[in-house]
Amino acid sequence: MTCRRHYFNYWSANTRRGGDQLMSRIIVAVFLSVLVSACSRTQLAYRNADRLLEFYAGQTIDISAAQREQWQPVLTDILKQHRDNELAYLVTYLDMASQTVSMDHNAVSATCLSEYALTLSQRHAQLAVELAVPLLVDLDQGQIEHLSEYMASRQDRLTEHYFDPDPQLREKARRIRFNERIEKWIGRMTSDQQLLVDEMLERIPDTSHFWLAYREQKNNDLLVMLEADVDAGSLRRYLNSWWVEWDGRSPDYIRSWQVAKQEFVIFIDRLGASLTSGQRENLVKRLAALREDLAEFLSPESMPVSLSPPASSCEASML
Repeated sequence: MTCRRHYFNYWSANTRRGGDQLMSRIIVAVFLSVLVSACSRTQLAYRNADRLLEFYAGQTIDISAAQREQWQPVLTDILKQHRDNELAYLVTYLDMASQTVSMDHNAVSATCLSEYALTLSQRHAQLAVELAVPLLVDLDQGQIEHLSEYMASRQDRLTEHYFDPDPQLREKARRIRFNERIEKWIGRMTSDQQLLVDEMLERIPDTSHFWLAYREQKNNDLLVMLEADVDAGSLRRYLNSWWVEWDGRSPDYIRSWQVAKQEFVIFIDRLGASLTSGQRENLVKRLAALREDLAEFLSPESMPVSLSPPASSCEASML
């Protein structure tokens, strides 16, 4: 199988809605294969999800052996919930995306795929909250300091990567990221498609500075809560408001994100209509390969499932 990355990787990198959360980022990376760069690693990551999550937890908060032992049943339960419930929705979504690519592209289907993707992301974020709360609520002072250092270091790296002080260099890097991520799925773009990208980026506001400020503030608020020995209920409510609902974004951030979302849907519609037969074949093959990798872990009774349409117009467009 060919190497591949997640279908919406190039969307999330430039129109971020939420923060860069500890367990949310990890669980979505493992479950959705967002970080997968080689074909064999999709199955490898899912098969070893427990070890990967334990490793990242150890790296970010330096959990003790006793905490790891207490957390293990929670981790096992969350992974079982995902395999029993969420995996079928991911496979169904990939089927839906493949069907849309194979048929005539239109703005309604592009909008619906975007909305479904956000819904699936929120479902995974809810699992991430349940996974993170038992771990975070039991940190000692040294572990909180370790987490604080990790957050600060990652904030610095993200700022360096996404927010070059030079506006021209920042825009150039943004364009390169878009091009690379699109071409990983469809193959080399035509000159007309490159023009579509350029036109879209001119209309889409760069939300990096909003996103970086938002995640820094939410990280700082989390650290304050942990320092104050927050109870599990309060921590769960805070993480849900952040990871699932993306509360607390500034009005300017929300407006910019809404514009970016609308423009991206228009771009996907236009790009889909411009695909050559070879590009369409490449995309369908890559979606099918990712679906095959994930479907291997499905139990027969978990399929099929129906994705509840985010909007009434989606139901008809996806039939």
